[in-house]
Amino acid sequence: MLEPRSSPSDFKWRRTAFARIDGAIDIAEDDWSLITDGISAARVYHVRGGPHDGRRFWAVQIGPGRVPFDSGTGNADDGREAREACETILRTIEGL
Repeated sequence: MLEPRSSPSDFKWRRTAFARIDGAIDIAEDDWSLITDGISAARVYHVRGGPHDGRRFWAVQIGPGRVPFDSGTGNADDGREAREACETILRTIEGL
């Protein structure tokens, strides 16, 4: 079994990039992804509109064995809190 990651500095968050149909790349303004070894492990973005307007939605997108899986989602008051929620879950997933 691999040792879980020990500190938040082990995780590198980057702005989420989207490929358009014409091949151009758009970089999202307030949308962050954690990519590990080419796999999108988690995502955090700013919610605009609706009951969670102004909050951050977070989702952990992989599970044990690094397979696509909904390992947890939620809303947080700010980006730091959302990243910490994702990182807490990711530290428990073997093989990251």
